[in-house]
Amino acid sequence: MKFICTNNSTILIVKKTFSLLKLLMILSVMVSCDYKEQLVDVKIVDPVRHYYPILQGQELNIIIELENKSDSPFKITDILTSCGCVVVKKGTFDVIPAQSTGYLELTYNSNKNIGLVNHFIYIYGNLDKVNKLEANFDVHVVPDALYTPDYEELYRKEVDSKAGTKNAVEGNENEKGYYTSSDDSDEENNNTN
Repeated sequence: MKFICTNNSTILIVKKTFSLLKLLMILSVMVSCDYKEQLVDVKIVDPVRHYYPILQGQELNIIIELENKSDSPFKITDILTSCGCVVVKKGTFDVIPAQSTGYLELTYNSNKNIGLVNHFIYIYGNLDKVNKLEANFDVHVVPDALYTPDYEELYRKEVDSKAGTKNAVEGNENEKGYYTSSDDSDEENNNTN
């Protein structure tokens, strides 16, 4: 038995199917091509900071200002800290638009440290000249008088302090800001020249 096509509808369907497959194949090749991301020039304002002393158990809020001086957005891919006590606040892991300034908020918890503490923060993204940005801060963590409380006592003190009104009126001791030494700024100026 021989099959004879009386109209060209079957042949047209096969041709359209093949042309659709060709189009899908071309699109899949184009999508799978490697897109090169634009590299940017970003600078941290005051990368080396010396904070005023805080009491053991207090939290220190750290705000890092990032200046994006390029024509492309800076996409932060990862933030690493030298200690688990330095935590990035939620919602700050973002993109900094072109020709603008962005802020990265972190919190340092001093419960487990006493004395001079020095920590590093590494910021990764689509950077041009370096593979990471580095910020450094130090702070003196002072124990309460001559008695060093254990972790349970520090936790109880933290819970009690969040309910008080003294801090709402006078402000916290750990929110006084930071300062930079003239040696750090001279060194930074010499590196830029």
